Amino acid sequence: METAKKLRFGATYLLENPSIEDAVALCVKEGLHFVELNSNFPQCLLHLMKPDKLRQLARDNGIFFTLHLDDRFDPFDFNPHVGKAYRQTMLEGLALAGEAGITVINMHIPRGNIVTLPSGRHYIYQEYPKEFEESLLSFREMCGQNAGDTARIAIENTDGWEGYEKAAIETLLVSPVFGLTLDVGHDHATGNQDLPFIQAHHRKLCHMHLHDGWEQTNHQALGTGVIPLGERLAMAAATNATVVLETKTKEALRQSVQYLKDKGYL
Repeated sequence: METAKKLRFGATYLLENPSIEDAVALCVKEGLHFVELNSNFPQCLLHLMKPDKLRQLARDNGIFFTLHLDDRFDPFDFNPHVGKAYRQTMLEGLALAGEAGITVINMHIPRGNIVTLPSGRHYIYQEYPKEFEESLLSFREMCGQNAGDTARIAIENTDGWEGYEKAAIETLLVSPVFGLTLDVGHDHATGNQDLPFIQAHHRKLCHMHLHDGWEQTNHQALGTGVIPLGERLAMAAATNATVVLETKTKEALRQSVQYLKDKGYL
């Protein structure tokens, strides 16, 4: 299959992995190309991971790494102390990427605080556009100055982007440092709310979180749900995006690998 030649598949970091070494061993066992480290896990905290050790693991096992930042990552917080801490987190991630050869840093676009009034839900970043834009531009400049040539910062869809979030992402995408992650399960759960935006910016797609699902259920083994996986993989192949098998258990990962083998992708 021509598409398969372009695709590089990776394993997400699992709760079942006691250590990064275990995650690497699982990746190698399943014949995958990389591991997505996840700083939500204590084993993958940025200040604890040693770049020389990661490089050695990558070299010895013929793999590479990507990095998923904390789900709560929000460098735009109006509290300067909170925002500074998250911006420092990104700087640590970029430094680690440069030293360890990490190719993608995955982040969520933060929705910000929500104020619920009788008239409905109001998003604080939307209500204060000037302050939000200042934070966006400052963050974009900081990343551009510190990213180097190693990693792209890929923005992942989660619960369906609001209009102000899409505008913010477009502001970040002006910089070549930024790209997009398509999480196919998250998108399916929203009724493909974010797919048109990603298709409109398809050249920026550099990363994908692949899993199956149905209705609001996702992170299932490939081939067990209703998501058009072939169509999504064709999108990844078109831009040479890396593809993480984002299941939650070793068994679901094994099933997903077998699905890809059966379909000729691995």
